[in-house]
Order: sequence, then C-alpha cells, then structure tokens
Amino acid sequence: MPSPAIDLTQTLPEKVAATLAQRIVDGTYPPGSRLIEALLSSEFGLSHGPIRDALRSLQHAGLVTILPYRGAVVTDVTVREIRELYQVRAALVGLRARWIAEDPQRGELVARVREPIARMQRLAGKDRAEYTRTALLVNRSFTESLSNHWLRSTLSSLMLQTSRYTRLALASVAHQKYSARQWQALLDAIEVGDGEAAEKIASTLSQATRDEATKFLEQTALEQAAPSPAKPSPVKPGKKKKMAA
Repeated sequence: MPSPAIDLTQTLPEKVAATLAQRIVDGTYPPGSRLIEALLSSEFGLSHGPIRDALRSLQHAGLVTILPYRGAVVTDVTVREIRELYQVRAALVGLRARWIAEDPQRGELVARVREPIARMQRLAGKDRAEYTRTALLVNRSFTESLSNHWLRSTLSSLMLQTSRYTRLALASVAHQKYSARQWQALLDAIEVGDGEAAEKIASTLSQATRDEATKFLEQTALEQAAPSPAKPSPVKPGKKKKMAA
C-alpha cells in the first residue's frame, strides 16, 4: 500500500525515504536486507544523489545502517531497542492524549477517527493486516492533530521505528482485541475532555504493545535457538536392523 506519509510538499529524497520506510515497516524489506543504491536509482528513475540522501534519512530514523563496502542494510529488531524506545514513547503518547483531550478543538479529530476506531473493533482477531494498517493510520491522525510542533515532530520521528514493533505485537489476536478496546476507551475519554484518563489509557496501551512485541521477539529467539529434531539414520539397501533377542 502507498505510504500515507508521501505528499506533494516533500522533496524527492523525502518521497523515496517514505516509500522505502513503508517497505521496511511492512516487512517487504526484512532485517538484514541490503538496499542497493544502483538498483534503487534505476527503480525510481533518479540519480544517485537523492537515493543517497534518502538512505541517510532512513539511517537517522534507525531503520537502516550504512556500512562500508556494503551500503545500507535494514536494521534488526531487538528487545533492547524496543524497551528504550517505548520508555520514551509511553510518556509522549500519554502527553499527546492529555493535550488532545483538553483541546477545545478536539471535536474535529474525534469525528475523523470515530469510524476507523469502530472498524478496529470489527477487525480484531479477523484480519491482522487490515487491523494493523487501521491502527497505524489512527495513531498517525492523533499525532498530526497536535498543535504543539515539538511534540508532533518528536512523535513523528519515532513513528517509523515503533511501527515495526506495533506490527509484531499485533501478531497476537489477544493483543488486537485488547488494543481495540483501549483505543475505544481512549476516544471516549478524549470526547468528554478527561485528560487524566486519556493520558493513562494511552500510556498503558503503549506499554502493553512494548510487552507483547518483546514477548514475540523472545519467543522467536527461543525457537531459532532450539535444536532441530534428529532424523533417524537411513538403513542401507541390503542390510536389515538386528532384532533384539
């Protein structure tokens, strides 16, 4: 799906970075993938300069690492990173929710996200991909509605990296259903202007997403580390196993 972050006001490197970031977030480019400058230049029909700038932007966002002789490589997802990111994010989304709830103009956002949040209730446990897409769009709508430039900018810069972990967390049907309930509760608190409740709900949901994504990564690591079951040795033709007396 095209990235909602792309708009006509963006420079060429920003548009390329937004497209590549979307591919990283949705798993088209998994961790360890190389983003080869020459191939991207050919795909987008651009010189190497804008592609190079786009890759630097992705490195700044933490989505790729530019290595000598290898170029840009998609960064891995790690337990340490998720804990550090969400320690910051939980506080910031709580503050975002409080400010929105206490904003006299909050009705515009409430009207815009009411239907997507209701859709999340219907999608939870039934369509993971569409649920995740809707959840990320709602989250983006919350951030873009902020009048505070500094908070909006900070959350936007975190959004690309945390979106990867949100997708991991939402692999769990139970977390999808929990998330849907929490988003509805958050919307209700904002609609009545309860800033304290909104802050608590948003922060709690962010922490739950952190915990679910961490569990996913730890379980995946255990599965990868587990030894493969031993296969029985084939019996050579012409030979029979001796029966125990």
